[in-house]
Amino acid sequence: MWSKILDTIATVFLVGLVIKIMDDYLDQEIDRLNERKTLAIKLQRGVVPYTLLLFSFAVLINYQLTISLFWASYIIGMGISNNSLPTGLKSYQEVLIMLGLGFLVLQWKLFLFTLAIILFIQLIDDFIDFHLEDYINRDNFVNYLGEWGTILLALLSLIIALQIDWKTSFIIMIITLVVVRLLKIHN
Repeated sequence: MWSKILDTIATVFLVGLVIKIMDDYLDQEIDRLNERKTLAIKLQRGVVPYTLLLFSFAVLINYQLTISLFWASYIIGMGISNNSLPTGLKSYQEVLIMLGLGFLVLQWKLFLFTLAIILFIQLIDDFIDFHLEDYINRDNFVNYLGEWGTILLALLSLIIALQIDWKTSFIIMIITLVVVRLLKIHN
């Protein structure tokens, strides 16, 4: 039992680092406008090899959880916008493809769980960003759903995640706080 919990903690921690570094890399312009330093800005071109290395270690520990968390983050991060992507597809089209692939090749209950918990984390992050930052990404959920809509959807996604796997939900929430704190670079 403890071995499984430690594997889950290690997997979530490594994937959390990957997701946070990649998110910071994609949001560099906004972070600079908000005068925030991040590890992604500091690593520059090193972001790709270091995140791939961390990701590979997570895959070795628990490939299903690793891929489920990463794909859920990709899907939630893409949102449902009409933006064209380098693939030539609109972001909502990529989301639909990834959802289909996820439910096809991953354990459906695990994938549904990771979608719910990542949506919860993203909604809370967007709510905090909306209130604390001078410059926010236009794709912030609060801009689409309003404050109450964001709060209600966050609660619904949390309830779904807790119903499916309450232990891993708490592990992910705690590790998320640890990763965010760990990667915070002070000016």
